[in-house]
Amino acid sequence: MDPLKHGPPPLTTEWFETQKKKMKEAGVDKNSASEKAHDLYTPSTAAQGLPSTKQEKFLENIKPGLLELDPEDEEFLPKATMKLVDGVIGQEYGEHFTRNPAYPQMQDKIARTILGDPTHREAVEDFLNVFLFTQRGPDSQT
Repeated sequence: MDPLKHGPPPLTTEWFETQKKKMKEAGVDKNSASEKAHDLYTPSTAAQGLPSTKQEKFLENIKPGLLELDPEDEEFLPKATMKLVDGVIGQEYGEHFTRNPAYPQMQDKIARTILGDPTHREAVEDFLNVFLFTQRGPDSQT
């Protein structure tokens, strides 16, 4: 049999049992390889501070835009909602999507729909209050 045409022979339960027995006889347990590895990746201090989850990345992307807005402005909520919509769509579909000539109309429609629904509006207001509280301090609540 040519291994290049058919690949390696399938591994059987017997083979795994033999390997397990050999490892046990050698005194190697399941975790010892990872505990003794010297080539494991350890992120630098700078890398550890980078956002890793989708939510963290979203917050990092929208933070500058939201912080440039004035919470005392009567248009704060609509402007902030537009930035939230922009952040979500940009993250989910990429910047090329947001460059589409029809994008501003879609963004406006989505923001108006969110603000027109009392439950969604309240959720956005709650989010912005918490966001501003954590970013600027308790004196900046809207």
